[in-house]
Amino acid sequence: MTDDNKHRLEWIGLRFRTKRNELYYSLRDVSNLTGISTGTLNGIEKGRDLTMTNFLLLCHSLEIQPKVFFQDDITFNPPYSLSPDVQERISINKKLDQLVYHSNFFHRPKRVAEVLNELEIDKSQSNKFSVYLSAYCEEGALAFEQQGNYKEYRKKSDTTSKIPENG
Repeated sequence: MTDDNKHRLEWIGLRFRTKRNELYYSLRDVSNLTGISTGTLNGIEKGRDLTMTNFLLLCHSLEIQPKVFFQDDITFNPPYSLSPDVQERISINKKLDQLVYHSNFFHRPKRVAEVLNELEIDKSQSNKFSVYLSAYCEEGALAFEQQGNYKEYRKKSDTTSKIPENG
């Protein structure tokens, strides 16, 4: 646990203890209201053992709006970083989503090689991109047609109903 989170949990615990004391509740009283053991309540008040369920139970029982605890912005710094492979996968997924959902790129049938060229990605990645594009087909965003040894991917048409003929 980061120091920031530890201090935040200690502050939350102190806030719960202060409110409990203002209401003249003992730990046993709060335990009876919430179903949380007195040992766990003691830990929460010291900045430990706090789960989201217990947090909400305490807020309800002590009549504290949860937003009181989160008035200040939290600085987001994960304790670990993602590997370069994962960062690359995320970047590729964002670019593919842009092509599939927010552009006209797939209004005409496209081969994997054309997708790779558009994204400026090495052709050695074609098998991986075939899998990616197949996933879009399974979602219903793209459709494909087999053209000999390769597939052509296009936006799946939104309308499948035909206009009725007169007669």
